[in-house]
Amino acid sequence: MLIILILLISFLSTYLITSLIHQYALNKNLLDIPNERSSHEIPTPRGGGLSVVIVFLITLLGLQQFNIILLADNALIGIVVSSVLVASIGFWDDHQSIPARWRFAVHIIASLVILVCIPQLPPLNFFGITLNLSIFGYIFYTFVLAWLLNLYNFMDGIDGFASSEAISVSLSAALLLLIQGDTQWNLVLILLSICVAGFLIWNWPHAKIFMGDACSGFLGFILGVLALMTTLEGMINLWSWFILLALFITDSSVTLGSRILKGEKWYQAHCTHAYQYYALKLIEKFEQQGLEKSVARTSAHQQINFSLILINIFWLLPWAMMANFYPSWSFMLMILAYIPLIFIVKQLRKRYA
Repeated sequence: MLIILILLISFLSTYLITSLIHQYALNKNLLDIPNERSSHEIPTPRGGGLSVVIVFLITLLGLQQFNIILLADNALIGIVVSSVLVASIGFWDDHQSIPARWRFAVHIIASLVILVCIPQLPPLNFFGITLNLSIFGYIFYTFVLAWLLNLYNFMDGIDGFASSEAISVSLSAALLLLIQGDTQWNLVLILLSICVAGFLIWNWPHAKIFMGDACSGFLGFILGVLALMTTLEGMINLWSWFILLALFITDSSVTLGSRILKGEKWYQAHCTHAYQYYALKLIEKFEQQGLEKSVARTSAHQQINFSLILINIFWLLPWAMMANFYPSWSFMLMILAYIPLIFIVKQLRKRYA
């Protein structure tokens, strides 16, 4: 009963703090002005997702203080410090554009902070062969965390999309942990999803406020951190996590690769992800059916969000379960889960670009 009360308070707190940030953004003229890359039509406040970071970290510390969860002190300190670094540079960038090199430098530092705060790095398992990365593990996992952080920024392009991904992935991972009998990291993931849900009320199409880099980067980063933690404790296979995050990883990676091959500045903002092309096509379709542009846009964003949730639950979650049950085959199962997604993303980009 106490845990339910804590989760309810977290949900309401996120919702209320988002309303305060909404007013702050209006007062400070912190608005996302529509341009040729935008998926919205009117200036919209941004940075509302900071509420998720605030409530999640404070509640996490409270759960530890009252022994509801028992995390290693170094791990908890690492989570808080690195998350604050990521959210701070994102919040700063929400107010004024920060050069990409400085943002990336902070992302690398934050990744290294959490990696040195955990007792060891998870090994990689390929067909039953365990590969201990030793010092190279710091390079590999730093890259993974920095990439997850940035791809989440890249994929936060339509109303409710990044929030829907965070909630569905967190709850899917929480289910895998529940099956394994874990109640500690399970609660942490549920808390994360509850906090995001409190913000999503404001961000669901038609969004009243945007998430902002402070939260989008934090979500990608914290999901990566939780993946490391649960893998290290043997609760979830690392490849199962890659499966759960496959939608965002596939679209962002295929798009990034395409931009690099074309010689484009990959680090600049753009609107060439598969989901963005698909959103534009849906908007055109709904407009042809007689809907006003604003209504068509809202309907398109809602349809894409529901599609994401359904794919995560009915395609990726079963594959992630199998990868967790059969760790020796988890790498191959991950590849099988990705193949149709890669095909779909490439087809959407080819058809609608």
